[in-house]
Amino acid sequence: MSSATARPSVSLPGPWAAVVFDMDGLLVHTERQWLQAKLELFRRHGQELTTADRANVFGLADLETATYFAGRLGVPTHEMQDLRAEYMSIVGTLIDDGVEITDGATELVDSLRGRVPIALASNTRRSLVDRVLAQTPFGEWFGAIATGDEVPPKPAPDVYRLACERIGADPAKAIALEDSPTGVQAAQAAGLHCIGVPSDAAHPLKDADQQVKSLTELL
Repeated sequence: MSSATARPSVSLPGPWAAVVFDMDGLLVHTERQWLQAKLELFRRHGQELTTADRANVFGLADLETATYFAGRLGVPTHEMQDLRAEYMSIVGTLIDDGVEITDGATELVDSLRGRVPIALASNTRRSLVDRVLAQTPFGEWFGAIATGDEVPPKPAPDVYRLACERIGADPAKAIALEDSPTGVQAAQAAGLHCIGVPSDAAHPLKDADQQVKSLTELL
């Protein structure tokens, strides 16, 4: 695989017949709420979230994250689902307080709708996706939405395959936009070309087919 470049060689949609977006960290800055929720969860359980903890769950779905947290916090296996519910409750409250849209997100999605099929492929459960999108102008613009509570989440390819299926797109002719290594892995495993737009400078997307610093570079 070629190294990620500083800028893609084409503007979207370019030669691609469909575009599939990640959500958290890409279109909206909800990674901030997810981090706050992690910090609060650990505080409630008398522990401190470390840089290693953040790295170990970066880009994972809530079930995998909660499973890791249970081990870190010494929560018995039979109480893991309660820990997961607590974590998701904190996240939901923070999201309902308001989300920040990423620079260029609205303009990019708007520029593509009606030109090629567009979809959303997120590890976040559908109920939270809907709560986030309700706070954006582009919430109703996607031809389909696929989430990690419907199929095995990223890094498995299923969410991307489902998104493409729902918009009638051949994955080999579609392009994905992702902000995490987990998402890049999922998109490429599903057969999509992937542009990386890192949400965290500590996690460069070197395995992405191409890389940009922000969505505004794709306008």
